[in-house]
Amino acid sequence: MQPQTLTGLAISLFLTAGLVAQNVTVPSNMDGVEGGGGTSIPFGGSQACRYQCVYDGEELPWSGPRVLTGVRIRPDFNNGNATPAKGFLEISVLMSTTSRTSATSSNVFEDNYGSDATWVIENLVIQLPAQPQLPATPIAPRPANIDLVFDAPWIFGLTPVINGLPEPKNLLIEIWIHSQPSGAYRVDNMSSCTAPWVEFGNAGPACSIPNNPPVALTSGQSMQAGSSYSWTLSNAPPSMPFALWLSLENGGHLLGNPLWPIPYPLFDPSNPSVPSAAMMLAGFQNYSAPDCWLNFDIEDVTSLGGLIDATGEGQVSINLPAGREFVGVTIHAQALVLAPTANALFMITSKGRSATICGPLGVARIFQFYNNSGTPLPPPPAAGSRSLGVGLVLEVF
Repeated sequence: MQPQTLTGLAISLFLTAGLVAQNVTVPSNMDGVEGGGGTSIPFGGSQACRYQCVYDGEELPWSGPRVLTGVRIRPDFNNGNATPAKGFLEISVLMSTTSRTSATSSNVFEDNYGSDATWVIENLVIQLPAQPQLPATPIAPRPANIDLVFDAPWIFGLTPVINGLPEPKNLLIEIWIHSQPSGAYRVDNMSSCTAPWVEFGNAGPACSIPNNPPVALTSGQSMQAGSSYSWTLSNAPPSMPFALWLSLENGGHLLGNPLWPIPYPLFDPSNPSVPSAAMMLAGFQNYSAPDCWLNFDIEDVTSLGGLIDATGEGQVSINLPAGREFVGVTIHAQALVLAPTANALFMITSKGRSATICGPLGVARIFQFYNNSGTPLPPPPAAGSRSLGVGLVLEVF
């Protein structure tokens, strides 16, 4: 069998597999999650724009070859506000694998191309669809409905078959807007991300200073590796010191004792005026804290401190370590506040709060707006502005 026939057979097999593949979200962590940083780039201006995104292989929800017949870009949630349709735009789309990662990408567009760079859409005139009014509090992101259907299927990962090259890891998409009318149009973007969080553990109404609700622990909405992240306490006694305990573990047993499951009370549930067994063993025979709990084990905690202000609020921040490997790590937190009037232990506790590092993801954006009018037409930009952790959220099909 001739090499050309082998190549044709491989392409046929890949196409057959790809036709039954499901739509998937790129980056995969953004499946069902709002990007958190909508942008008017590249569709919100009136000028031409050359726009490119590089997605690291770790962000792709597949491995090996995959047939792509188009992409759908996700519009920004935009606080639920309606967006009118915008048209008409003339665009071209290029797809490529690339040896460049988001971190090693260049601000020179063509430096990022792989050997399989292909214009899959050329000079197509499109209209961006209208986006309806939605409730201001999102249940989920808007559906990806800016459809860019390729002129012909393009295969990610075919270069080892046709050129004998190493299997590629990273994906590049370039959208070249040759012309567009003026008008706002925002798309979902990963300049920040919404940190998944959950409240856990216990803190009853008696775990408070008299006539006050229990201490509330809240935290920031965007938790990105390499950035600062803050927790805020409220309903706390003014001018009192507090500690914020942080742990990477949640659940289990206090000090590993199977008789002391987490959450563990700082009082005897059968007689709240008496300390629990662990408190008694620690020497706190006369110091009960009714309705107050330890919501994770105290063996491997990091403790941060602060002072409650006159309004009953306090805040503490940490600098999170940088690196893609920390995305997905969950940090559990609980606050303990000195409260001499609350109970015999002089301390009240909050419920626990877990938050998960959601970014930045392995994505880079390179773009440049330019004036594409005049005679003769000006040359398109060869380079643009480059940003890391920023890019489109889209579906491929």
